[in-house]
Amino acid sequence: MNDTNASEAIPALYTDLALHPKKDFGWGTGRENARALGYAAHWLDGLPERAWESAASVGNPLSLGPIRPGEVLVDLGCGAGADLCIAAQMIGTTGRAIGIDVTPAMVEKARENAALAGLSNIEVHVASIEATGLPDACADVVISNGAINLSAHKPCVFQEAFRILKPGGRLQFADMVRASVSEAASGESWASCVAGTVEPERYLKMLRAAGFIEAQLVGFTGYKTAASTIGAMFKASRP
Repeated sequence: MNDTNASEAIPALYTDLALHPKKDFGWGTGRENARALGYAAHWLDGLPERAWESAASVGNPLSLGPIRPGEVLVDLGCGAGADLCIAAQMIGTTGRAIGIDVTPAMVEKARENAALAGLSNIEVHVASIEATGLPDACADVVISNGAINLSAHKPCVFQEAFRILKPGGRLQFADMVRASVSEAASGESWASCVAGTVEPERYLKMLRAAGFIEAQLVGFTGYKTAASTIGAMFKASRP
């Protein structure tokens, strides 16, 4: 699948996930999937079921470092906003949680979920994770969950994360990676988090090239979208 076809298939699939969350997509979704990935019970049960139903978590980026009251957090590829809603509670009313997603149906659902959860410190925008439209150095923390592998321009995603982070800001993300060194087969799906995956070391190289320090692969989550992929968690800092 070429880049043009991928850019069409990805919003189509995630529109389907937003509108038809009970459908079998061939990979884990929902509250119980998040529970298996180590989300704390009080976060799982503290949000309405609707906030979880379209969540396709591949790990728990919020577990990779403290999220402090009053901070500004940006979620790249926020989907229906489950992580965004948890983060909004962590940062409190003096903080801001900003979601970015390319799929309008997911953005609409994230806004509805924030309102349903009674959270007024959330804003969600339709935009690319490679070009968010946010100001320079506006965020204390950038998170992402299963979205970066969907980009055909991953170095641009990391450059954008670096740009919007304040000096000393943190990047914490979970994503699908190649379980072994291999090239993506032509028939593999970008939208299902397979064809766009790369080896973990390539992510670390991209992070360092973007200017990040302390870039590390924290570990693997066990989440699978195909035999060749596995969920992994990374963190890095802006100097």
